[in-house]
Amino acid sequence: MNSASKTPLLAMRAINKSFGAAQVLGDVDLSLDSGEILGLVGENGAGKSTLIKILTGLYTADGGTILIDGQPVSIDKPAAAEALGIHVIHQDRHLAGRLTVAEQLYLGQSSLGRGWIQSRKLEAQAASDIFRTTGQRIDTSRLVDELTVAQQQLIQITRAVLSEPRVLILDEPTAPLAAREVEQLFGTLRKLQSHGVGIIYISHYLQELRDITARITVLRNGRNAGDVDLRDGGSLDGVVELMVGRKVVEFDHARTPRKPQGNEPALSVRGLSVSRALEGVDLEVRPGEVVAVTGLVGSGVDVLADAVTGISKRRGDVALKGKPVRAIADFIARGGAYVPSNRRRDGVFVRNTVQENISAASLKRVSRWLGFVSPGLERKLSAGLIEQLDVRPADGAAVAGSLSGGNQQKVVLAKWLATNPSVLVLDQPTSGVDVGSRSQIYAQINELVDAGAAVLVVTVDLEELVGIADRTLVLYRGKVAAELAGSDVTTDRILEIASGAAATENTREAA
Repeated sequence: MNSASKTPLLAMRAINKSFGAAQVLGDVDLSLDSGEILGLVGENGAGKSTLIKILTGLYTADGGTILIDGQPVSIDKPAAAEALGIHVIHQDRHLAGRLTVAEQLYLGQSSLGRGWIQSRKLEAQAASDIFRTTGQRIDTSRLVDELTVAQQQLIQITRAVLSEPRVLILDEPTAPLAAREVEQLFGTLRKLQSHGVGIIYISHYLQELRDITARITVLRNGRNAGDVDLRDGGSLDGVVELMVGRKVVEFDHARTPRKPQGNEPALSVRGLSVSRALEGVDLEVRPGEVVAVTGLVGSGVDVLADAVTGISKRRGDVALKGKPVRAIADFIARGGAYVPSNRRRDGVFVRNTVQENISAASLKRVSRWLGFVSPGLERKLSAGLIEQLDVRPADGAAVAGSLSGGNQQKVVLAKWLATNPSVLVLDQPTSGVDVGSRSQIYAQINELVDAGAAVLVVTVDLEELVGIADRTLVLYRGKVAAELAGSDVTTDRILEIASGAAATENTREAA
């Protein structure tokens, strides 16, 4: 689609951006044709989000040029970008939580007309638009804050598509979505592509890039590392090497599942139920094993972790080492740790420093006389974990909210690793995390488990659970449809069960 003789729909030339003394972008180029889906990848902190914020008017470049149809344009605010037909779905969901779904979907749209708008009519129209775009049914009278992360993402996707963009940018759009929702999204993107919309698709899930795009632009350390054309001999291995400067192996798919260290469960869940989401879920995680739970959006997978840890209302019994857990305070007091799916809202203190975040759950370790925090102990604790997880920038005094999404995720994980937990619950642990960082997170999980911890991973990333889980529970319509282990744990088998194609409800498959 891209050729030297063709004027691109969008061109960014020699884009530069610095924050203080730190240069984030150096002479970055990017081009996009009409009807092209361009992959944009790089490690966390490589400059992808900064480049997109310049394109959408949230930041102003220090130098460089943006051209639409070959003509230079000025984009100094988001409204200017939207006037040019440039729309973005941000990785961090920009939504008004106290609006209803319908109100959020059409917020600021003059096409609804003037005067009194009937709520029921608006909600019906919203439900229709969401279903047509995403294939999902959502109660459009609910508040946005009441939705799961995945449902909020579907709202953003629908809103962007309804804007009829010329250029659509998606920043980690599938991170909270399961396989079926991803396919529905890809179908929508292909329709937009056929109508000449140019799409920039940012993702750390490289396998899905192969399914949706042909050309991939790679950034490393704020500069162009190269372009890879998957139609012309390029490979995903080549993309990874351009991203990180080395070969990366995430999983040993031939590995033998671990044997638990003892028969008594560290985490026991009996009859777990959540209104309209989960019904009678039982599971156990023993010391020295990783148990994964997966399912499609709407299966209950998106509320399970909050229910297990006691954050949300639920029925049923949860115990850590035989002691009951009625609320999150009990869970933490009994040696539990929880990395939530919405790191920015629930996991990180965005206005505090990295070292304050890391020490937040381990104040006794960094406190001295009368409970006052020792800055020296806090720096020492955080420095070790910053190095261990390769948090970038490696500066404990940096404000956590200024870090990329993937590095914020590392900070949340570091906070709980500092507590030496006996039970760790991870909800979508590598959402929005680059391939190099994911391998570091998996290494930390394996190290923790080998030392005797019990880990429950809730994920819709099937490659991830196949690579790290010793046992896998598959949810279907709020119930455990199957338990898989060993050679039974394949992406095809999981999808078959999660979609209801396999007649396995209320059965358990032996490993």
